[in-house]
Amino acid sequence: MADDKDKVVDSFKRNATEEVRGTVRTYRGKQYMDMRIYYLDDAGEYKPTKKGINLSVDLLGELTRMVEKLAKAVQEEQAAAPAPAPDAEAPKPPPPEAK
Repeated sequence: MADDKDKVVDSFKRNATEEVRGTVRTYRGKQYMDMRIYYLDDAGEYKPTKKGINLSVDLLGELTRMVEKLAKAVQEEQAAAPAPAPDAEAPKPPPPEAK
């Protein structure tokens, strides 16, 4: 799809062999934003997968609104989740040695 020009705006590691890239690209004179998972091939180069989304930049407002709503929903879910049990947070000390 790299007809005119591509610009990687940001990326982050998903795991040891994958990363997520945000790219702005122009194709046939129209601008698009692309968020896609890339995998590390055997030669050590990142290659795009089919897993991703490609939208016209005209939809940036709608995408931003959706991401903000998702962030708020995640925060609300995390705030409503029960706190872990106190003994689950810290490992128990070993028993004292017998003399």
